[in-house]
Amino acid sequence: MSISIQEISIIIAAKDLSPSILNPDFLKYSDIVPSDWQYDQQPVFSKSGVRVSYNNGIRLSAQPNRVAFAQMVSTTDQPQFLIDTMVIKFAEKLPNADYLAVGVNPRGLVPFFDNDRGAHEFLFKQLFAMGSWQEFGQAPAQATIQLSYVLEQGQLNLAINEAKLKTQDGKSVSALVFSGNFNYPVRGDIGVKRVQNVKERIQLWQSTVATFQQLINERFLGIANVSPSNQDIPMAPPAMENEMVL
Repeated sequence: MSISIQEISIIIAAKDLSPSILNPDFLKYSDIVPSDWQYDQQPVFSKSGVRVSYNNGIRLSAQPNRVAFAQMVSTTDQPQFLIDTMVIKFAEKLPNADYLAVGVNPRGLVPFFDNDRGAHEFLFKQLFAMGSWQEFGQAPAQATIQLSYVLEQGQLNLAINEAKLKTQDGKSVSALVFSGNFNYPVRGDIGVKRVQNVKERIQLWQSTVATFQQLINERFLGIANVSPSNQDIPMAPPAMENEMVL
């Protein structure tokens, strides 16, 4: 058993960054998004934010003071990872922005194919101490775990949620969804130095995902160096914009 990475998002926080910056013309003429990409639904524009999603699994969103680029990762194919280059181009096109931080958010799934209560039992029998507090009311208790770790380069926030998902053949699978947020502060004078530091933080995404996998596989699941299962691993719903936090 090992975690299957299903989504990675990269987020930039900048002071006074307006969501309106994330408009199709800016994205196309700045060469951030190729002109031949097709929407999977029409972009959504409001005073509080912007959402743009494409049929290749890449989603862009903006809220006051932050912009997020997310990419779905297939469990069977290995598509080219694109959003790191896209976010770097975005930062380069706004060299005088007051960048504050970069977030790298991997999201993965651990399915329990042989036990329809596997995720619940993992949380309540392996992670939690047994006690009468678990049995109260008319249904089993539900839990969302929030953890924070202090790492050398920044902070890791980790959320663990129980889920019921459907496989392609319609079977229900018990699963745990692990959502990580690596928060890297940005330093340097506003301008070239700050943009360079933003780029350096973004380029940490591969080592960040490797750290995330190591934490889950070795410290939670008790395994190391095990490849994801080749079974029909269900896909968790995409993270909501308000979950892609710094």
